[in-house]
Parts: sequence; C-alpha cells; structure tokens
Amino acid sequence: MRVRCGACRNQFEVAGAGRFACPVCGSVNVVRDAAGGGETPPNMGGYPTAPGVGGVAAPPTPPPPPVLPKIECPDCGFTFIVGPIAVATCPNCSAEVPTGLEDESE
Repeated sequence: MRVRCGACRNQFEVAGAGRFACPVCGSVNVVRDAAGGGETPPNMGGYPTAPGVGGVAAPPTPPPPPVLPKIECPDCGFTFIVGPIAVATCPNCSAEVPTGLEDESE
C-alpha cells in the first residue's frame, strides 16, 4: 500500500495498517485499513508510542560530531580549538602556536 507522509508529503510503501516512520523525515504516520477498523496502533498510558517502541521504526541516529583538540597559546595563555594543522595562529594575540598535530593534506 502506498501512503503519503503527513509532514513532508513524501510517498512510501507500507505493508498495511499500523504506525510507520517516514523514510525521508522520520515523522510517524498512522495507517488504517480501508474499512476503518483493523489493528489499533500501540500506545502506552493513552498516548501514542514513540518511534522504536511497539514495532514503530525509529529514525536513524546521526553520528556524533568529531572531537577537536584544544591547545593553549604559550604567549598569552588563551585556549582555543584547532583542526588537523601543524601550526595555528592564536586568535587572541596572533602568535604562531605549534599544535603537535599533522596536517591531513600532506
């Protein structure tokens, strides 16, 4: 059965009645059978269940952001975050600060 997401209007296939997460935006959509009866979507305490509970697929979890190292300027003591570079310029005093990291472009 082809249904349309109530949030983003994307069309996607479902097996039948139930609760389904949109593959594009992750919004949970309730699908009822044509007769208006059928299996009632699962709920807890009178509220619809969250994604990942009761057969409703949860949207994918994004990967965590990379952890960037902090360095301290030996001239002024200012601490700042750097990327993968060998020497950084202190944003506080403009001193050249060796990071001890290698440049990925080399």
